[in-house]
Amino acid sequence: MTTFTLKQTGPYAIDIDGGPWKLRLDLPAKSGGGDTGPGPTDLVPIAVAACEMMLALISANKHGHPLTGVEATVDKHYLANPSRLGDMHVVLKNVLSQLPPELHDRVKAAIATCPVVQTLEHPPKVFSEIS
Repeated sequence: MTTFTLKQTGPYAIDIDGGPWKLRLDLPAKSGGGDTGPGPTDLVPIAVAACEMMLALISANKHGHPLTGVEATVDKHYLANPSRLGDMHVVLKNVLSQLPPELHDRVKAAIATCPVVQTLEHPPKVFSEIS
């Protein structure tokens, strides 16, 4: 189990302590925030793209082909009624072009195991306590 500590540091700014690293979340200025970090709904698409990218890097390296210059973009769509994230579209760049064709399916298979995507496809229960 991993525990993160979140503390309010501004009107909507939240600092997250992850042990050896820190992260700030905030809302955009148009929503009253300070625009000092991503918003909570930004984290999910970022996590999906980062997870897929990391698995591509790990898989290619495992097969003796370290990658460089890999980039990803992810589109976030927002839906209403109920308010939630919609479909996400991830594009990984500079992956297959650096690999021999015989590794393409292996790297794609590794990317398909992304735990973030698996979590979205098989959502956990969320238990909240409010004091």
